[in-house]
Amino acid sequence: MKVVVYGLSTEGYNIAKSLSLKGFDVSMVDESKGMAVSIRAEMAMAYSSVNALMEDEPLLGLEPEGIAIASADYIFFTPKIRKVAHDAKVEIAGKFRSMINHLGKDSSIIYCIPTGIGGNKEVMEVLEHVTNMKVNEDINYYYMPIATDALGYVIGSTSIMREDQGIYRIIECVTDGSKISMMDIQSAEILYSNRVLSHYIPLITAFELCKNISEDTRSILREEEGLRELFIDDVASSLFDLYMLANSIESATLAHIINNCIRSLEAYSKHIVDEVRLLLKKKDLRASKCKIVIAWSIDSNEMRSSRTAMLSLLSSRLRDYVGDVDMLKGTSLLEVYDERTLVILACSRADYERIKDYMDKVKSIGRDSIIVVKANPLCEVID
Repeated sequence: MKVVVYGLSTEGYNIAKSLSLKGFDVSMVDESKGMAVSIRAEMAMAYSSVNALMEDEPLLGLEPEGIAIASADYIFFTPKIRKVAHDAKVEIAGKFRSMINHLGKDSSIIYCIPTGIGGNKEVMEVLEHVTNMKVNEDINYYYMPIATDALGYVIGSTSIMREDQGIYRIIECVTDGSKISMMDIQSAEILYSNRVLSHYIPLITAFELCKNISEDTRSILREEEGLRELFIDDVASSLFDLYMLANSIESATLAHIINNCIRSLEAYSKHIVDEVRLLLKKKDLRASKCKIVIAWSIDSNEMRSSRTAMLSLLSSRLRDYVGDVDMLKGTSLLEVYDERTLVILACSRADYERIKDYMDKVKSIGRDSIIVVKANPLCEVID
């Protein structure tokens, strides 16, 4: 049984690695080069992530993507999408068409990008038009949106093909043995969309409620661990899914809620800049005497580009105000002597913990002019 994972993304590599270690014949397609890489079991054990694989560049078994896809029994669609909003849909459609040009009869597609409500119907229409094959008759189609652990797994199938035992074996490997119930496509779309909204709307609401609160209120709310430990990184990835949902929801009320969530997330970078401006004013610090360092460890190979897009917007707006804005890479920026005040913006729990570990080092070399701002709903300041 041959499996092809289309897209050299982190999510795609995790699927390829899991299947390879279980004895499947697996290849990954690098969509930027049009070549398929054989992921052998020894390679899967040696490289824990796609980043490690790409950095080391081991001797790889390569073949053209067309040959690999045409001979595959199952194809996972997990490309890296670098666009956002409407542009993302155009990019996805282009990569999907490129993949299905090579499909063989009786193969199965597992579509791993969230589509919103009714999105899979459009995908299957494109599939049939481009390949001149019929879903359920000539080709099988499954919907399995990949997201964070908090959202869990959902898998939908066109009703006729539920007895395909191969897909159950594959899904069991990919989900670490989890028993996932197969359901129809529409039910899978609704269930996944409900999980997205139920998980993210309360988090986004917390960011919105804590804007423009007094310092006294802020001090009281710092006792709430749920607000203290919630970072912008926890909600940024939802932008991609919310965009997809916003374009597919027929309910005016629900569309209004989703669009307001999107606007709230997009406006967060401006809120951060306002908070930094207020902080510097309170401390009588001039922007020209400060350097901003953003600590946000983002996986450049994840499927969604939401975090990268938000980071770009955040750094651009900060640069308009302060001028000197950089990313935290290792400890170099903290250990280089500089007379300016260093303002470090911690955008995730992991990055905040990393910064705390560095502070003792920094103090030992006499760098006391450092302020840490947690990118959480309270925009906590730690001197």
